[in-house]
Amino acid sequence: MRASLSQAEAAVDSFLGRHRLSVDAVLAVLLAVPLGLVSSGLLRASDSPLSLRLLAGAAVLMVHACVIPRRVRPLAAYGVAAAAMLLLGLLPPLHDPAGAYYPAVMLPSSLVFGLLLYTASARLGLRLGLACLGVALAGVVVVLARVWAPASWGGSSGGYGLAAWRIGLSAGLAAVTACLWWLGRLSRVRALYVAELRAKAERAEADRARERAEAARAERDRISREMHDVVSHSLAVMVSQAEGGRLSDPGSPGAAVFATIAGVGRDALRDMRGLLGVLRADGGTAPQPGLGDLPALLDHVRTTGVRLSVAESGEPRPLRPAADLTAYRVVQEALTNVIKHAGPEATAELALAWSPGALRITVRNAGGGRDGGSGAGPGGGPGAGSGAGEPDGGELGAGLTGMRERLRMVGGALETGARPGGGFELSAVVPYEPRSLPSSAS
Repeated sequence: MRASLSQAEAAVDSFLGRHRLSVDAVLAVLLAVPLGLVSSGLLRASDSPLSLRLLAGAAVLMVHACVIPRRVRPLAAYGVAAAAMLLLGLLPPLHDPAGAYYPAVMLPSSLVFGLLLYTASARLGLRLGLACLGVALAGVVVVLARVWAPASWGGSSGGYGLAAWRIGLSAGLAAVTACLWWLGRLSRVRALYVAELRAKAERAEADRARERAEAARAERDRISREMHDVVSHSLAVMVSQAEGGRLSDPGSPGAAVFATIAGVGRDALRDMRGLLGVLRADGGTAPQPGLGDLPALLDHVRTTGVRLSVAESGEPRPLRPAADLTAYRVVQEALTNVIKHAGPEATAELALAWSPGALRITVRNAGGGRDGGSGAGPGGGPGAGSGAGEPDGGELGAGLTGMRERLRMVGGALETGARPGGGFELSAVVPYEPRSLPSSAS
């Protein structure tokens, strides 16, 4: 409950902070209704000369108008309002139809000046705040000078003696002025305190994020060491054993198989070392493949017997490193699936379409070989799935899931499905520029 209230208060504060002028304009209207209308009525009913009433009305209007920019331009708003109040204090007394006289500074709209003093004290530094207090106290002296002798302007001290009336009036005006100024200073101190608390909270959150990042780097180092100790050793043993088998009888039919095993093992060892470089905390990385390495990959695919055609359209452009690596891995995984599931005699098509906003990679195969284009995987059986083309499990499912995750991390998307005439089609979109990551994988 308390958390929801805090969030609501923060939302209100944020809204008020973004719309200061609008909020103060509404406040100016609310103040003008009771105070401005009464002041205007008194001026209209006065028998004083028109010029005097116009000057007083202009000063009153200026004081009310200064409420609007009071927080955006506090010093300017306070200065203009102080000048308007000085004009009201220096004007001759106004005369009402009942025959009474009263100083123009006693119009109800003069109360608005207290709000402007509070705002200036709350928004300005100590030196400027003290200067504003000095101006306000000087205004108090001017007001006291105008009302010091009530008989001079047709007023009365009521049931009090003249001395008591003067002391009470002087103490009251000075106390109200000092209280408004002090409340403004307290508001400023509170705002600075809240800002400091917010800054401390942000620094604490940054420290926690840094600690989490350091913990993640430490975990990556640990994983890197374990993979190097376990997987790299196993791959190295596999390569050495395959080379030994090939060299033991170079002329036998199995020598080519051993050579292929050794070559694939070396490629896997090199790729894994590149991944270990990414995991290292020192930031060292091995060179990663990209679309510039596609020719070698395509030649390797063709050596397996797959009839592969390549089509490229649009104007090629350099991709950012993560997108370049992702595009290469998508092509590599898609063609590997063709070799594994559609058979060595399969026919595959690779299309690279460079559009203005993204690169679209499309891989199609018509099957062939042992699966005949309709077996497991991309040929159209369980690997094709139903509807979405996503298999329910197995190697192909894991491969497609990995591709989908890679694309999601760079803002891309993946579509797969069985072709109407048999075979399988994969289409991936790799955007050129970074995008906001979606909330979940599609």
